[in-house]
Amino acid sequence: MRYLMGRRRWLVHVVLLAAMILALAAQGSGSASVMWCRSDPLVVIDGYVVDVFVSIPVTDLPKVTGATEIVVTTPPNVSIALASPGVGFGAGEDVRFRESSSLDITRQGMEIRVKVLVPTTDDSVPVQVQLAPRIVGIMSPSIAEGNANEWVAQRTTI
Repeated sequence: MRYLMGRRRWLVHVVLLAAMILALAAQGSGSASVMWCRSDPLVVIDGYVVDVFVSIPVTDLPKVTGATEIVVTTPPNVSIALASPGVGFGAGEDVRFRESSSLDITRQGMEIRVKVLVPTTDDSVPVQVQLAPRIVGIMSPSIAEGNANEWVAQRTTI
């Protein structure tokens, strides 16, 4: 088991290093676009797969100081599980589930709320949170934007 954990950590570091090298190469070419690094845990809510995409600029990866915190809130008595964790920008993720009576299930679907906190050494690091429910939501995810070291909240109906 330790062997697999060590290999996974090594692979995460290699992927992050490659992403940083690509970002620096793009910067040097005069490109004005931002390259984003994305972590995407998958949760299953009442049988529906929901992608939670959390993104920060690739050049800000070295500023991450700890695990990305993700809190998924649903109406009471809804089944929810973590199907596949993300890598959390190399520092891991802490995914928690909550229930709230302020969220409801209606004819339009189930209301959910996701809050994300990415800890970094720089409060100005931009953070994007996208929710893509039911696989097809990947084509047009709902988006919330904020900064590191503050909760970025996204609410949607699945």
